[in-house]
Amino acid sequence: MPPAIVFASGKGGVGKSTMALNVAVALADQGVRPGLVDADVHGPDIPAMLGITRRAEARSVTLWQAGRAPDEPVEHLGVKVMSPQFLVAEDQSLDWSSPLVQLLLRRIVVDVNWGDIDVLFVDVPPGTADVQQDLFGLLPEARVVVVVTPQYAAHLDARKLVTMLKAREIPILGGVENMTGLDCPNCGHHVALFEKVAEEYTIWAEGVERLAEIPFLTASSAASSTTPVVRSAPDSPTAKAIGALATALRASL
Repeated sequence: MPPAIVFASGKGGVGKSTMALNVAVALADQGVRPGLVDADVHGPDIPAMLGITRRAEARSVTLWQAGRAPDEPVEHLGVKVMSPQFLVAEDQSLDWSSPLVQLLLRRIVVDVNWGDIDVLFVDVPPGTADVQQDLFGLLPEARVVVVVTPQYAAHLDARKLVTMLKAREIPILGGVENMTGLDCPNCGHHVALFEKVAEEYTIWAEGVERLAEIPFLTASSAASSTTPVVRSAPDSPTAKAIGALATALRASL
């Protein structure tokens, strides 16, 4: 397996999938050959974020067949993508038991013909439950980027994630604070979106390196809902900040 970088968070809604996808596309634009696993098994959104859908409902999903050929990822915007959404219809639920989810994770991470990629990015669901721990078991050499927003609850839950990662001796590359504010499209004034979190309650107080602060992307800056911002609005502050993050992560490889 190539080097793996996992994008993780303590709580949902912080933009973790957006970060993983945009960093992968930004590195593809820099000549890196990335793979991307959408491992948020109960809410796989990355195909929808790319405009890739499966209309037909899968009546029978065979998760394991001895000796079968590995699955082929879908290549889009220079990124090889694998998602559980490719196995079921867009509106079909993944209400599977834990043992089936374990097999699913192996299928979309390990049993894939990734080809000659340089790095594998993995978007995991928020939290510290079985799915996250199973994934780290499949990727023992993975390193983690923790994504938060500048909110007390986001940092609180992310600190629980950091505690779990340290206990399992999983390397943390650093943290990304998303939606740190926005520049008014009319006057250019910077506006904070959330009340500042006291330093002692943040993941930075746990020794996590601050890799990037990503400003909020206004609707007027986004050219397409199915094209990552690093492509749809490359000159926006958001895209430039993500591009700098991608370059920093590339150096870590």
